[in-house]
Amino acid sequence: MEVLNVSDLCKIYGKGENEFLALNNISIKVKKGEFIAIVGKSGSGKSTLLHLLGGLDKPDRGNVIINNQDIYKMSDKELTVFRRKYIGFVYQFYNLIPALTVKENILLPALFDGRKISDKKLEELVKKLGLINKMDAYPNDLSGGQQQRVAIGRALINHPKIILADEPTGNLDTRSTKHIVKLLEYYNKKYRQTIIMVTHDLSLAKRASRIITMRDGKIIKDEMNDKSFS
Repeated sequence: MEVLNVSDLCKIYGKGENEFLALNNISIKVKKGEFIAIVGKSGSGKSTLLHLLGGLDKPDRGNVIINNQDIYKMSDKELTVFRRKYIGFVYQFYNLIPALTVKENILLPALFDGRKISDKKLEELVKKLGLINKMDAYPNDLSGGQQQRVAIGRALINHPKIILADEPTGNLDTRSTKHIVKLLEYYNKKYRQTIIMVTHDLSLAKRASRIITMRDGKIIKDEMNDKSFS
């Protein structure tokens, strides 16, 4: 089952002599339950692509189809609601709200969407995140790895079809990185949630089931990874 279809996606920054083609006719199809790593050097277009897949920026050309809907034909309001329902975001810089507790940060997307999350569902998620004793703590009281787990919980709370992760372990030590990777693998396997992750860490990319390599705004390699989850 296809959850994402991207066709002829282009993004241009600047004008005239300063024009820069950040994405050059990108086309990809993603099936439900895939775990995709996007790799490439800085400036290759990885994060730009991820932002366009999530509706955080607008392309100059091309289409992004999620759940059979072209997200760039939606109004800003429609797109905001759509993102909350179908897409979960995990960033390198956790983007937690300092004045909210761990519990409140995790529940934020559901609250915005007017959804009631059962105590059982929340407890199951928080236990898996290893944060059951941190529910009333604030972000500044947590380690970097704990903050990133809160961010992952926030991304997962609405059970979105797609998780977009931009360098999710970029600021973490080795131990925290392994914990985050195992969490992503768990939800990918158990709930068949589709994960698209940008990373510079090739050892992390090898945990994915599919690796897309970018250079100069183009996909130069797209291959299945038979050694994933080893």
